[in-house]
Amino acid sequence: MDRSLTVKHLSDEELALKVAAGSCSLFEELVSRYSARLFHFLRHRTETDQDIEDMVQETFLKAFRSIDRFNPEWKFSTWLYTIGGRSAISRHRSNKKMKPDPAVASSIPGPEEIVIQKQESQNIWELANQLPEKEYEALWLRYAEDMSIKEIARVTKKKPVSVRVLLYRARLNLAKRIDQSAFSKKLAGTAPAKHKLSFL
Repeated sequence: MDRSLTVKHLSDEELALKVAAGSCSLFEELVSRYSARLFHFLRHRTETDQDIEDMVQETFLKAFRSIDRFNPEWKFSTWLYTIGGRSAISRHRSNKKMKPDPAVASSIPGPEEIVIQKQESQNIWELANQLPEKEYEALWLRYAEDMSIKEIARVTKKKPVSVRVLLYRARLNLAKRIDQSAFSKKLAGTAPAKHKLSFL
């Protein structure tokens, strides 16, 4: 059986354990799976795409060096984002003023309906990127990464009840921005798209 196909079928956690056991080359698969996702998670933490890329690389380097301490009781994504969040805090401890960077996402070719759905999702995340850092971070972990409240609490170092309050506030503020965006388009004579907000 093709080794590459075998690797593709391994879970993130299985890959991490194999890397910890000595199969270092398998870490490349984890980097491939999480580079773009980690980039979006960290985008509120700095001002330029280059700085975000640097933080992504730094996070992977720290993860690789401490892979032997990975606890399979948690998802690999939870562990990785915890490292990323700590790295970002450490990197910008002396620079607390963050400026959000507009979200950039590419559409995936496919049937017209899929393209429309992805465009609407992109528009929503562009609006979410205008939210305060913690609110955007909570929304991304919950709906883009499908993390549980408990996992988000671990990554953000908050109590579960605080995470629930943060998500409620973030959803409320995002809904207001979506309404404002739709109203602006209406004033401009453009019919607003009907967003499918399954998470609101």
